[in-house]
Amino acid sequence: MFWETVSGKQLVFVTFLAAMLSGCSSLASKDSSTTGTPSKVDQADCQSLSTLFRKSNNNFESIRYRPSYKNKITLWESRYQLIENSCQIWQWGDKYSYVCNKAYPDQETAHQVYEQAQTFINQCLGENPGGWYEQQGLLEGRGEETQYLLEDQVRGSLRKQNTPGLFKHSWSVYFWIDSPSMLR
Repeated sequence: MFWETVSGKQLVFVTFLAAMLSGCSSLASKDSSTTGTPSKVDQADCQSLSTLFRKSNNNFESIRYRPSYKNKITLWESRYQLIENSCQIWQWGDKYSYVCNKAYPDQETAHQVYEQAQTFINQCLGENPGGWYEQQGLLEGRGEETQYLLEDQVRGSLRKQNTPGLFKHSWSVYFWIDSPSMLR
């Protein structure tokens, strides 16, 4: 799993960046009809999601704009917002990741958002997978994760996890996709 392969230094960095972006708006609700196929509105959203997965192969070049420089990282705005107003492209050196996150006050709300997002992504990937597939996992009592793999390499993840704070505990939903340069 992703967290088992990340060094302590990288984990602190990712945690810091996730905390920095918390407080964003929620995932847009995706209307699943009783047939299990996306509605017409979702077709456009599925196309955006498919584009996002494809654009990860070239460092999200055509969907990133307006860089903001912060020490050793560049934060780019993204033309695609899978979680409304909370998605960015992070760059450090030649490594890029598309990252979204949102904190929720309780596990039940976070779980509903996680399941809605997972259903939406599954519907879209089912129509045009392009070699992408998913793998389910648990985070050792801290939450759930759905990993997205391409050519047997983890390239993305949707995660729901407990995010304890100094004064209160919350649950967060994260979504990210890495460019191939992150695998080096």
